[in-house]
Amino acid sequence: MKINSIYIKNFRSIDEMKLSFQSQFTVLIGDNGTGKTSILDALSIAMGCFLLGLDKQYLSSQANTPRTILTDDIRRIAFSKKEIADQFPVIIEAEGIVMDKPMSWKRDLTRKSKKTTASTQNANVIIECAKQAQAMTRNAEKHREIILPLLAYHGTGRLWAEHKEKIEYNKQGTRLEGYIDCTSPKSSGKQFKAWFKTLEDEARKFEEPDDISQLNTIKEVLRQIVPAWEDVAFSFAEDDLLGFFKTADGTNKYLPFRMLSDGYKNMIGMVADIASRCMKLNPHLQENAVKETPGIVLIDELDLHLHPKWQKKVVNDLKKIFPKIQFVATTHSPFIIQSLKAEEVIKLDGNPEIEKDPFRDSIEEIAENLMDVPDVERSNLFKEMEAKASEYFDLISQGVNSTSRAKILEIKNKLDEIELNFSNDPAYVALIKAERLSQNKDL
Repeated sequence: MKINSIYIKNFRSIDEMKLSFQSQFTVLIGDNGTGKTSILDALSIAMGCFLLGLDKQYLSSQANTPRTILTDDIRRIAFSKKEIADQFPVIIEAEGIVMDKPMSWKRDLTRKSKKTTASTQNANVIIECAKQAQAMTRNAEKHREIILPLLAYHGTGRLWAEHKEKIEYNKQGTRLEGYIDCTSPKSSGKQFKAWFKTLEDEARKFEEPDDISQLNTIKEVLRQIVPAWEDVAFSFAEDDLLGFFKTADGTNKYLPFRMLSDGYKNMIGMVADIASRCMKLNPHLQENAVKETPGIVLIDELDLHLHPKWQKKVVNDLKKIFPKIQFVATTHSPFIIQSLKAEEVIKLDGNPEIEKDPFRDSIEEIAENLMDVPDVERSNLFKEMEAKASEYFDLISQGVNSTSRAKILEIKNKLDEIELNFSNDPAYVALIKAERLSQNKDL
């Protein structure tokens, strides 16, 4: 499943907009308030139409799965402080490929009511496609012929930060459980940990080839995203996943997931969730499930908690690990933008034209030309010090040429004030003081 383009009207702050997306990676950039997250939410509503064709037990009303158009999503215009008008219709229309079939579908809201529900009439084509896919998963002869598309939304609340609680075993379930909570922008590691714990225990006890294959696959995925790790296992003593690695001196160490830094939790949690959903949805693909499962993954603030070293490589890592998945992400990181081609970037503010591939530009050029950050080569503090130094030397020049004691005293007080403001930088103060003494001892 892929979304080639989306048309959005009267959604949140968006008046009207049409965007096209690349088949593997598209990154939305722009200042805060330009609508990046709103576009991801609109995409979540569009891809979530597929879920409307599945039985309700695989969805979650608590997590708003599938996402629908809410009352707060309706664009409003304020005519005055006391008069606000809702704008209709609210439209989210998508065009793409679903189960290898090209199609277009739409959800819209034409009026406001106590129970705001977006129309599904124009989404019947994708809903029927999902119903047929569900039926095939229950057919003893055809269930291996169907490859279910992965859908996932990782918002800024995706960090694994749940309270410590016992990880239970997963009960035997259906492939469709790979869609549970998939369009909720909040994430929890508990679901993945329970799946991994069950899989590892089954593989060790019964040595079934399929279980062993899946276990090795998920371990390899995690090793790809964290090369320092040599192995991953579930500890019953810790009741948590453990990552095994070697220190610089060659000592073997392990670390529970709950003790990892936020950057590691964020990245591992996201990749583990995507990979495990691939294997739940398409277990018949065995070790190829991660490579062969198509689908759509939305990621808000891809750079969240990641060190610049990781930001530079995360896009290529995701492309390599999940080659058939379409990613649409947002970022504020010039390091992530630097890893992209021009057609993989959508700029939502300033000049939207991107004339050359960002991977050919320096970080300074990307920040200035694509992110509209002025004069990035110098910090604001440096520029302030530079301006104050110019003012300082100009005041000294005035003092040298002044014959008025009152004027000299005024200049002296201003010079003292500048020195005091930068007293935490002794080298800078010593430099400007030396110039002051060399010019006029009265100052």
